[in-house]
Amino acid sequence: MQLNWMAYREGIMKIWHWGWVGLAIAMSACNSGQQIQPTAIPDNEAELTSTATATQPSQAASSCEAMATQVPLQPATDVELPFERFDFRPTEVEATKQTLTFRGRRYEFTFCKGDRTWGIEALEPTPAVEEDYAKYFETLGNPDYEIVTQKNQNYQARVRLDASWLDDANHSDEDVEEVIFELIKSGERDPVATVLYTNNEIIERELGATAGVPVITQTLVTDDALWWSIGFEQGEGASGIATIVQYQIDQDEIILWQPSELGNAQITDLALTTSENGPILWLGTQYSGEGNPYLPAKGLVAYHPTDNTIQSYTAENSPLIGAIPTRLWTDEDKLWAGTGNGICEIDWAAIDEADSWACWRFTTMADIPTDRAIYPSSLAQTAIEPLDSIDPVEVLWLADTDISTATSTARYEIKYAPGLTTELGQGADYYVGPDNSPDDGYFWWPGQDWSWNGQRFIRPWDQIAANYVGSGPQGIGPDNYENYVADWQTMRGEFELLELTPDTTEIKYYSAWVDGEGIDPWVTVTQASNPPLNTDNPTEVVLKQLKQATPQATKN
Repeated sequence: MQLNWMAYREGIMKIWHWGWVGLAIAMSACNSGQQIQPTAIPDNEAELTSTATATQPSQAASSCEAMATQVPLQPATDVELPFERFDFRPTEVEATKQTLTFRGRRYEFTFCKGDRTWGIEALEPTPAVEEDYAKYFETLGNPDYEIVTQKNQNYQARVRLDASWLDDANHSDEDVEEVIFELIKSGERDPVATVLYTNNEIIERELGATAGVPVITQTLVTDDALWWSIGFEQGEGASGIATIVQYQIDQDEIILWQPSELGNAQITDLALTTSENGPILWLGTQYSGEGNPYLPAKGLVAYHPTDNTIQSYTAENSPLIGAIPTRLWTDEDKLWAGTGNGICEIDWAAIDEADSWACWRFTTMADIPTDRAIYPSSLAQTAIEPLDSIDPVEVLWLADTDISTATSTARYEIKYAPGLTTELGQGADYYVGPDNSPDDGYFWWPGQDWSWNGQRFIRPWDQIAANYVGSGPQGIGPDNYENYVADWQTMRGEFELLELTPDTTEIKYYSAWVDGEGIDPWVTVTQASNPPLNTDNPTEVVLKQLKQATPQATKN
């Protein structure tokens, strides 16, 4: 199954039906029937030691050919926004006896098993082509079957949406929409249909208003079963229910697994391991919404169907590098998880032990001229103290400073070790849920999109909402705009929380901004050391105070 990403992005720019954005993301997940390997990393300055020399091929073990250890940062295409240069998400994985290669739309990262080094190759972006949306719409309710082979027996499977609006212009909003899984068994011609869920069930569980167009995101074959993970369009009220389908071959039975804790989280990929307590299904998860194709959900999920329990591993409670696992891969006793921020190799049987994780981070570096002015924000006019080193620095983000002209007026956010202190005129707030329970509400503060890693607040590449509509990706800074461009103090910089009250936030952020002209970043891979994860998040004290101050808490 292939999806032309560039055409979809062009459609996004034209603000074409935004409800299909979630489907586009889900469909990208089924481009490969394979899986991926990831790693975890803390974003500390001391960890920017590349796994190989930056400018020359590594002398890999005899089992691997020499590999380049850095490549230039790919330029954005005509239909992309500047920050899309940092699209490192793996969408497929290829395994050989000597290597594992995680390939995305722009780059592929190859791990040499012999000497445990990484090589990088830049890929030519797929050129934009005109998408036939009319034909695409016609096939929504009648997708092709996918062939699955198990022990020389061929099966065919698909998931489809049965909805009156697909072929009836006079449909009623009260019509039932069904998401249906169909399996044609080996040697048979007619499919067996199983309803996975309906729009009414989505509404009853308060997960959305209508059934999004579904898609198979991964297929797995074991000795006695076939497995499928189901994704779905998400946005503008369209949604679904996280579902895994199992066909038990000997019993000739289809089983549905819908862990309630996942709700409407999209399953990006599926891997399977077996323990003494039964199978473990490993899931990559995400959400999407209007103009936001990638939003963090539950991270890496271990689902135990035997007792219907899950464990969720994120950047805040594990060494997982990144927020959204887009590809998973199992290799003997190792589980690999690939995200838009890096890759982790995990001893899955001891996953709760920090030293069972080995993680690597996708890192962008650049040489900054010694006479180049450094600024405290993306639009600031007054420079600050220059860098005190001529060594390459890490590049964190790229933002336009003026979108009214055709010429490039971009600034890079870079790591800035001295750090800068700022006080924001926004503080923390707590919104109590519909049932007025102080323990069931929503906590907001200016740094909510950052994760606490036990030392500082960090923000992986894939923890930033792309936000192709409205005001674009959001950082920390004033909420006023100049010519539709915000003056962000930091978009991805690490920071320390100095003070947080209901009225103000004071932080020390370790990044600054530099004009992009003449700067040529490159991409490499750096090894990460596991963060401590045993230090309390400093916002917890404030959250507790806000909960105690709610009217319901006072009443009780």
